[in-house]
Amino acid sequence: MAGGGGGGDGEPEFQIAPMIDVLLVLLIFFMSITSAEVLKVDKGLTLPVSPNATKRDPDMAKHEVAVNIRWNGNEALVTLDDIKYPKAMHEELVNRLKRKLELDKKMRVVIRGDRLLPAIEIQRVMDLVGTAGVSDISFAASNK
Repeated sequence: MAGGGGGGDGEPEFQIAPMIDVLLVLLIFFMSITSAEVLKVDKGLTLPVSPNATKRDPDMAKHEVAVNIRWNGNEALVTLDDIKYPKAMHEELVNRLKRKLELDKKMRVVIRGDRLLPAIEIQRVMDLVGTAGVSDISFAASNK
């Protein structure tokens, strides 16, 4: 007698191909619902240490935009979304932040400054962020 996909003893055989299809569909589903906007951080930065640093709010994580500031000894290099903005391009940085704020009114800018960065450079970046109209600014620090 044909059909049924079972063995000769009446037990059904395990079909692996449909299971792989289901797993691939689930993988594609979860990849598509995952937020495309991921907080881009510069792993090479050494953050300042603060014993009172707290973990970030997971509810606000999807609204956060990281602005990394690296100090090369004589100049601060600002990076947003893997694009470097030297002092001459700060106007473009402000415009990019304005466009991001138009898309997400709850946007928070997380300033990630290098540990050796002079405070005046952080103040300049804060001024740029404020010029873009962002009022929610946070600072990244390590508690280690």
